[in-house]
Amino acid sequence: MRTYYDPALRPELDAYIETLFVPEDAALRFAREEAEREGLPAIHIQPGDGRLLELFARAAQARRIVEIGTLAGYSGLWLARALPATGMLYTLEANPRHAAVARRTFEFGGVDDRVQVIEGDALTSLQSLAADAPYDMVFIDADKEGYPAYLDWAVENLRPGGVIAAHNALRHGQIITPRNAADAAMRQFNEAVARHDRLSSLIVNIGDGMLVAVLKAQPPGAGKQ
Repeated sequence: MRTYYDPALRPELDAYIETLFVPEDAALRFAREEAEREGLPAIHIQPGDGRLLELFARAAQARRIVEIGTLAGYSGLWLARALPATGMLYTLEANPRHAAVARRTFEFGGVDDRVQVIEGDALTSLQSLAADAPYDMVFIDADKEGYPAYLDWAVENLRPGGVIAAHNALRHGQIITPRNAADAAMRQFNEAVARHDRLSSLIVNIGDGMLVAVLKAQPPGAGKQ
């Protein structure tokens, strides 16, 4: 495979890109610092991931986004900022403590008027949200074993042209040789997306890998008896 730059320069190049395109503001710093103060796991997306999500949401002209996995609200803040004033982010979080931190993040960031934090089991919450489908974008950043089921829901409940994004697609390199159930589930998810006939997709090699897919329209007559 052709190499365009010395891999040793990757940290410097990442810093160069972030300095130009993703400087963190007070609200984004608040989300990270609040998560650290509360002892939440340090598994949130990186600034470059956040900018990528925001760009895809804007490109899709998203008005209604579903996020599976809220944590402290860092990624949700990026997504909510891409919405119009009348838009809504539905973000799902199983842990009430995490949800409380996220609510503070959204209030501090001035986007709480267009974010609904939904606590509880993700699949149960998704069943309720299906009643108001279709949605414009789904971002998945939760338990890896659940990714295949979340994919099925997203395909069924997105509009044509809608976007699916999934974090940790590369699993810190362990996607090549899975070492545990989470790695294996992520590999299964990646392969399912790659061969899905209604998805046009790619893993963007940023951070720990962001898989992005666009839902194609159903062919005429598809699904009819």
